[in-house]
Formats: sequence, structure tokens, C-alpha cells
Amino acid sequence: MSAPRLRSTAGLTLNTRLHGEGPPLLFLGGSNFDLAIRAPVFDSALTRQFTVAAADPRGLGNSDIPDGDWSMSDYARDAIDLMDALEWPAAQVLGESFGAMVAMELAILAPHRIVKLGLAAGAPGGQGGSSYPVHELLSIGEPCERAIKSLSIQDDRFEALLVQDEAEAEVRIAQRLSNDAAFMQHSHNADGYPRLLAARAQHDCWERLAAVSTETLIIAGKFDQQAPLDRSQAMHKRMPAAELAVFDSGHNVLFATPDPVRLIIGRWCC
Repeated sequence: MSAPRLRSTAGLTLNTRLHGEGPPLLFLGGSNFDLAIRAPVFDSALTRQFTVAAADPRGLGNSDIPDGDWSMSDYARDAIDLMDALEWPAAQVLGESFGAMVAMELAILAPHRIVKLGLAAGAPGGQGGSSYPVHELLSIGEPCERAIKSLSIQDDRFEALLVQDEAEAEVRIAQRLSNDAAFMQHSHNADGYPRLLAARAQHDCWERLAAVSTETLIIAGKFDQQAPLDRSQAMHKRMPAAELAVFDSGHNVLFATPDPVRLIIGRWCC
């Protein structure tokens, strides 16, 4: 299994991991993506079909944390710079949550760099609907309360679980607290994360999305309240070459079961 390494690009240094065999696939992770903590994409079947690359976003993990305010287009340009550093003229691009938002910006900015596009648990912003304002969760000072709120937003079945299976709910809360603590204690995440969320809060590509003609697979979770299903349905209607697949999952739909990855492989490996 390959280990992450620092890779210099035209814009900044990104902590990058490269693993697998086959055509190139660039994975763009969520707003708390940190290779040192958790990267389920590398445990998935995607690495048996593709050479998968992923990097800590600017401001997170061991990637650079540049000065100034950041925008979603900055993250899209970082993705282009990474592809250049990897000498990938084009690649399959798969974005999850925040990464799906970045992938939309990338598809608008440089469509010729994308062979096929995957958008999981994303939202377009604007009249198509935004994702939940995650930056507001940072104002909840009590960690357990914040964890419960986050779990409830990511899967609207969680509130029922609190009543029906308190023990299982406590396990999930404890795991969330552990993950959150590890994330905030690693590298400069405590500084970079709020700045990333500030960029995320400005995401709106709705008006430009109709121009994306790249073959696109949109993946949504039926119980997701962070990026609700109607956001994916709106994207599906607006994008001329889009297919929508809905699964019985929450916000973590992409890796909650093997089915979404199987679908991606079936669509992209023909």
C-alpha cells in the first residue's frame, strides 16, 4: 500500500497519495478529508480498476495553508495543478461532498481535463439548492451536542436511532467525537478547516452548470440532509449528460456500501 508524499505543484505543495492500477482517477474528498486519518477511497475496489490519486485539500492535513481568503475556484485550480504534476492530461474525476462541489468547478473551468465525472453527496448552490451550512456547526461549543447535530444532518434516520437503539447511537456518537478530535488535533486543521468552510459557503455554480456536457454520474443518499436528494435531482435536470443514482444511505453514500463503487466501475470501465 502506497504512503502519502508531499508533491510540489505549480501553486502549492499538496500531500498526495497515489495507489492502484489502470486509467487515472482523481478523487476529491470532503471538507474534512485528511489522508493521515481516513481515506476509504483507497480501501475500495476503485484501486483495482484505476490509478487513484487524492490529496489533502489546501489548509488541511499536510498540504500547504496559503495566506489570504480562498475560493472554490482556488480548489479547482489546485486539482488542475495536481493533475499537471502527475502528468495526467485528463482523468476520471470523482468528488464527494465538498469534493463534489470542487469537481463541479473543475468541470466548468477545465472540461477537457475530465474524461467522466462523478458527483457524490453534492449540491450546486444558488437556485439549485445549497448544502447544509456546515460552518454553523462550529458555533456549537459542546462537542457531544455538535456530534449529534452533525450525525442527524448526515442521516435523517439518526434521530430515530437515538430513541430506538440508544446503545448503537452512543457508539456512533463516540466514533464521531473521536474522529473530530483526531481531525482538529492533526497538523493545521484547526486553522485551515474554518477557512475551507468559508470558501464552501460561497459555492454557487448553478447558472454555469448547464454548460457542463461531460458524462456525469450523480450519486445521492435518500436519507442525506446535508446534501438533500432534491439538490441532486436539480443537478440531474440541469446537466445535459447526467445520470442520477439514489441509494438507501445518508451523506456517506459513496462508501457506505459497495454498490455505488460497483456502479461507477460498471459505467466507467466499459
